[in-house]
Amino acid sequence: MISSTFIKTKTKMDKIKESLQALGTLLEKIELDVKRARLLINQFVSWDFEISENDLKEFEKLAQKFVNYEEEEVKVIEGIYDGYFMIGSDKNKYPVPLNYASKTKLIPGDALKLRIMKDGRLIYKLIGPAPRKYIKATLTKSDEGKRIAITDEGKTYFLNQAAVTFFKGKPGDELSIIINAENKGSHAAIEALIEKRE
Repeated sequence: MISSTFIKTKTKMDKIKESLQALGTLLEKIELDVKRARLLINQFVSWDFEISENDLKEFEKLAQKFVNYEEEEVKVIEGIYDGYFMIGSDKNKYPVPLNYASKTKLIPGDALKLRIMKDGRLIYKLIGPAPRKYIKATLTKSDEGKRIAITDEGKTYFLNQAAVTFFKGKPGDELSIIINAENKGSHAAIEALIEKRE
């Protein structure tokens, strides 16, 4: 026969186990939030913050057409890239790594899918490219020392600084850039760089 002491001990152990599991889940969430905060800090250090209020409102409106859901303990959020972040269907902004944006040649208006893994990793995938237009521009530096592209017509586009570094761009180099064909956003992706001859 099982003693009442054993039953009480088992009940206490079950409660402790539940509490520890809840604490573990809470810690995972805190760790994920800290990782997001660090990514945001890194993005703030690397990017210029130029996005018009109208473009931002339009991207937020577009993002609401997308979905978010969970699959096998992975949170999935779809949204729109604004040149800095993915504006999610849940109305939150998620930092898009500079290297991914550079490699994928993201432009404002691109539709992305974000998978937030259980261990906190953020995995992005381009699911709907915005309409694209290719134009020529010249690489130069802004007053703040950031590398930007200026077209022959004098229009300025902000560039992914990681892409400029990858291409080893220098002021005066000719660029082929990709912009949103509907003129949404003020950011461009670098398609190619033609090095300036000395």
